[in-house]
Amino acid sequence: MSTISSPPTLSAQVEGRNQLAAWRESIPNNFFTIDANLQRLLQMYLGEATYHGSEAALSDFGTQVATVIDAAATINDRPENHPRLDRWDGIGRRTENIEFHPSYHTAGRPTYASGILSLQQHPGNATLQGIYFYLLMQAGEMGHACPIVCTMGMIRTLQTVGSETLQQSYLPPLLASDYDRKQTASQYLTEVQGGSDVGANAVVAENAGDGSWRLTGEKWFCSVANADQMLVTARPLNAPPGTRGLGVFLLPRRLPDGSLNNFRIRRLKTKFGTRTMATAEMDFEQAVAYPLGNLEDGIHIVTELVLDTSRWANALGSAGLLRRAYVEAWHFAQHRWAFGHPIAEYPLVAEALAEIKIDAGATLASTMRLSHLIDRIDMGLATEQERGVHRLLVNINKYWTSVQASLSIRRAQEILGGNGAIEDFSIIPRLYRDAVVFESWEGSHNVLCLQVLRDMRKYQLHEHLFAYLEQLLTEITAHDLYDLRLAVNRKLDDARQQVQTLLNADANFQQTHIRRLVDKLAAVTQAVCLLSETAWELTQAQETEKADWLEFFLNRTLRPQYDPLQDPDYTARLQRITARL
Repeated sequence: MSTISSPPTLSAQVEGRNQLAAWRESIPNNFFTIDANLQRLLQMYLGEATYHGSEAALSDFGTQVATVIDAAATINDRPENHPRLDRWDGIGRRTENIEFHPSYHTAGRPTYASGILSLQQHPGNATLQGIYFYLLMQAGEMGHACPIVCTMGMIRTLQTVGSETLQQSYLPPLLASDYDRKQTASQYLTEVQGGSDVGANAVVAENAGDGSWRLTGEKWFCSVANADQMLVTARPLNAPPGTRGLGVFLLPRRLPDGSLNNFRIRRLKTKFGTRTMATAEMDFEQAVAYPLGNLEDGIHIVTELVLDTSRWANALGSAGLLRRAYVEAWHFAQHRWAFGHPIAEYPLVAEALAEIKIDAGATLASTMRLSHLIDRIDMGLATEQERGVHRLLVNINKYWTSVQASLSIRRAQEILGGNGAIEDFSIIPRLYRDAVVFESWEGSHNVLCLQVLRDMRKYQLHEHLFAYLEQLLTEITAHDLYDLRLAVNRKLDDARQQVQTLLNADANFQQTHIRRLVDKLAAVTQAVCLLSETAWELTQAQETEKADWLEFFLNRTLRPQYDPLQDPDYTARLQRITARL
């Protein structure tokens, strides 16, 4: 006689859903106050007075992100709520308008009200501004993060090279905190024939003789297609080929008389990620634009003011995405039961959580150090060495942090099991989609690694980086950190030798192996930053778990001979690392 199994009891199904409900309810309603590591880093870099003066506003924004912004972003990401192109109004006038769902504006109001962009009115606020962006990104890109970063770049460009007339007309609305009065900016560099090879750009600029120019041609990848101000690269007539002949222009969406400028949106692109931010192909037909800085300095303006700003913010965004993935996965592991136990108790889950947590900490560590360098540069305090470190690190860091984010967010999906692939179950699939876009935003991996190679070969910037990291290590005097400092110093020496070997080789060898070397430079830099943070926390008599973080990080990234099977403390270390959020 066959045995028929009894169906699952209703109470078992109810208990399963109760576990999931408890998980969702456990997600904190303030992303700032639950982040003890972030609070310590801000005290370290800002100082006690500035930190405490900013703490209440950061806490308020942490609540806004975790509640209002996050909820609105979830609604806005539903396929039926994505932006759409309305090219004409009801009486047939061309508008090239991007229509957004109301949830987009619900998320945007508290975002801009935080003052995230008005902080740029005064130099020395990069670290603080960066943390607002880091907190914001814990709700995902949500349609506003990219516009904010593009606006950061336009503000910096106008402040640095914009004429007094352009500054008076176009800076105030970019710095505004009032959502209904603010303007956003964009940057349109890419063309279909070139991609990252901007030297192949063909959009033409003609001098109108009245201080304005006329731009004609096509841009292939225009994120923030709804922007009020567009930073566009174009080649003046008779200018030389390649990047040397490119100028940079500010192209307003509307002209001073309120009429629409001469551009057309060809179509909105369907993207894998950041679906709630409109990306388009765009044609310019004698569009009115104004030069930013000297025309012959165009590529330097783009690189040093626009791309460097985006690459710095990109790393902050990757850190924010990764932190939110850890928060989701950690809480899920506490509440989801399997085989009679919370899955957090299983070593394989603990290992995945540890990897996510350490990658999140390392990502934030190197990016906070970069933010600190930007503040010193903006305040006129930076040494030549610090400027060189910034120029090299902004590219290394953008590349490496985006890789860390994508890989570790996939680990978070793994912890959720099959649920990790369901879009309306958790935010993690959306975080992963956003992270993949972050990998190519403002520089694909190969482009960034080759830029690092050029900067080391032409300017010897690696010497600045090594000297800077060595100085940070000499400042670490705690006896408890002696062995870790020695281990990191050895890896720094190894990296220096490997760089020299690479630079002594032929060009083909250099290009073949530069990405491997950039991986090493990034990991060494993060190790030094984590060690520096650990030392500071010890000097402040704070409880710190960073020694475990650093040991785990070194074993995974810089010790190829390390074997967890031979490490008797491995399981206990996992438990210590994942014991708290």
